[in-house]
Amino acid sequence: MRAIFTYIVGPQKGRGAEFDARRISIGRAPDNMLCLGEDARRVSSHHAEVMRRGDQYLLRDLGSTNGTMINGRRVVVGELAQDDLIEFGAGGPLLRFGVQQDEKQDQHVSAGSKQVGDRVPSGVPDSRIPHQPRRGLNNNAALIAALMAAMLLGGIGGIVASSKLRASDPESLSFAEVAELNSPAVVFIRVEFELLDSSNHVMTREARTGSGFVASEDGLIITNRHLVRDWEYDAQAPGVSGRITKIEIVLPHQEREEAVAAEIYKLGPNNSADVAILKFTSPGAVVHAIEPDIGNMNQGDEVVVIGYPLGLDLLERTKDDRIDPSLSTGIVSRVGQDFIQLNLRAYHGNSGGPVLNRRGSVIGILTANVGSAQDIALATPISAAVVLVKSELGPVIVER
Repeated sequence: MRAIFTYIVGPQKGRGAEFDARRISIGRAPDNMLCLGEDARRVSSHHAEVMRRGDQYLLRDLGSTNGTMINGRRVVVGELAQDDLIEFGAGGPLLRFGVQQDEKQDQHVSAGSKQVGDRVPSGVPDSRIPHQPRRGLNNNAALIAALMAAMLLGGIGGIVASSKLRASDPESLSFAEVAELNSPAVVFIRVEFELLDSSNHVMTREARTGSGFVASEDGLIITNRHLVRDWEYDAQAPGVSGRITKIEIVLPHQEREEAVAAEIYKLGPNNSADVAILKFTSPGAVVHAIEPDIGNMNQGDEVVVIGYPLGLDLLERTKDDRIDPSLSTGIVSRVGQDFIQLNLRAYHGNSGGPVLNRRGSVIGILTANVGSAQDIALATPISAAVVLVKSELGPVIVER
């Protein structure tokens, strides 16, 4: 069984590459199995990968700057079918995907690949990669049969939650897989505000940084209320109030100068409901799924937290030009009524980041640590955000 990629447009139109490897790395860097070339400026160095899971191929974006599209729709993880069109970066290379069964193994094809460039001249279709619609129909029939069998064995809920993930263990992912599914949607947030006295005169100007995550394709970001209205959570003199002057969002792997503006969309009703929903106009990836049912969380469950600990201070210390999130792991210590208690270390800057289970679903919003108890952190259940804007978050909610 081989994956086939054929250029649709551009100077390499008609050229292609074949692979029968289980994992195919794709990007601009020469160490990728499918190297799209240094001239493909919309493509990241290590842009995406295609993996074979049984009779199905999955495409994963690896946190690329300009995204990966299947048939015009941006994806983080997506199933590939015969004749799907894959665009690597908006306006980047466009390739047609195909599958060829190894009924008659080509003795000249190695276990690796046929590299792009070892083809006929540009613009001339490669006769070794025929267009086979009937074979595609057979593949689709086999896929449908496999999915029906999986539904009978694992239950419909397992298919909905994880059909795109590990076929051998659909309920549990590695920490690396959880990060791959969700890190592209975790954003850096910087809020500037003014403190005003009772006469409405500006006393001081301050800024706070934290984390958030994109939860809908129209650009809704979930974070903490205390990040955007800090003054409500600190003791202030009588008559002192606050006023936001700027909210900036930086997407993963972008530079500080690429920040885009955001605005408050909805807030928790008071400062005890530590949830805020922001909105911006440059959404990219969204989190893999949201699990709002607190009953599905158990003491001892492993969790992942993704965010920006210490904010810009850590990035300056590590001398990084681009802003990328960090990952921490821990366990659920206790499931309370208003908070999920976690055993992990969290720092300022992590606030607002997603807490994820091993199925890659968001279960909470990291909210606070507990004084001098460095290994105790509290998360607000994600259901608090779902209640706030349930209709807008519906497409990513996992119903069980």
